[in-house]
Amino acid sequence: MRLVALAAAAALLAGCDGGDDKEAAAPPPPTAPPATVTATPPAAPPDRSGSLADAVARVLPSLVNVQTTSFGGGKGEASGVILQRDGLILTNNHVVEGTTGISISFNDDKHAKPLKGTVIGTAPERDLAVVRVNANDLVPVQLARSSALRLGDVVIAIGFPAHLGGPTVTSGIVSGLDRTIEGPNGDLTGLLQTDAAINPGNSGGPLVDRSGRLVGINTAGIRNADTENIGFAIAIDEALPVIARISDAPPATQAWLGIAYSSVDSESAAVQLGLDSSTRGAAVTEVYAGGPADKADMAVGDVIIAADDVPIRNAAALSKLIAQRKIGDELDLELIDSRGPRLVTVEIARRTPGALP
Repeated sequence: MRLVALAAAAALLAGCDGGDDKEAAAPPPPTAPPATVTATPPAAPPDRSGSLADAVARVLPSLVNVQTTSFGGGKGEASGVILQRDGLILTNNHVVEGTTGISISFNDDKHAKPLKGTVIGTAPERDLAVVRVNANDLVPVQLARSSALRLGDVVIAIGFPAHLGGPTVTSGIVSGLDRTIEGPNGDLTGLLQTDAAINPGNSGGPLVDRSGRLVGINTAGIRNADTENIGFAIAIDEALPVIARISDAPPATQAWLGIAYSSVDSESAAVQLGLDSSTRGAAVTEVYAGGPADKADMAVGDVIIAADDVPIRNAAALSKLIAQRKIGDELDLELIDSRGPRLVTVEIARRTPGALP
């Protein structure tokens, strides 16, 4: 069954709950080293009899608060869930796209201070992103089979909406199965529908059964005057193969420009950077001191629109082009920022151990 968004504001991604309501710009910076995630759903069906309070207590150590910064000083707050002990965290793509920094806070009574998060892969068409932090003692969430859910099964949504200072728990039932809604990167299919409240800030957080086992990733809610209690989550059975694919991507090339960058592949992303809405390219989100780009006087906010006369339409195109070059090659970059265009030449270097990203 296909459910079409009623208006631009009708089907809203729950998103980062940003105090300044800045719009997300583009996909995240290039990837960190890959990790392996199983794509096989667990055998256990969802629990239909457990205590809701006990379920919440079980999942809280696996819940994380995702805080982001973006161009222009924009800030956002959303949610995520721990997949593996070694620092692998799942959230929504729309939470991390266009960000210049990610900070992860925990609820496990062990990690009192936030850790820096690095996006290692995204699937915009499925609104999923995998983030890594430098830790090896996290508490991974337990999984259940979302395919075994029935209409009316009790589910619990947990996340960080409205800057309330801590986790918020809402409960409801499975209101619909295999739903489709319109998203910014195409239709999102195979979704779970629930009447558990899903608000801005819940994005990327867990939807769990009565044992606290993950059945979905909260992603969107419909908000208009004519609807109430309609929210959506990405079914975990649908998500696992996607998570495995984006986490097992080939390691980043050793050729290095000394920058982090994200895509400018939409009108809103270009306008947010003060550029013409038709501009497409790869926006520099960080310049690493002493690296090739730093030596070429590149700066955060520069958008690479061509490299060696090859048009660059997004971050993936730049990564592909760099991978085809050798250490020591010179790369002529055509840049643009709010002040106008310019040309720079950058010598490709070898990424040293520990260099980011």
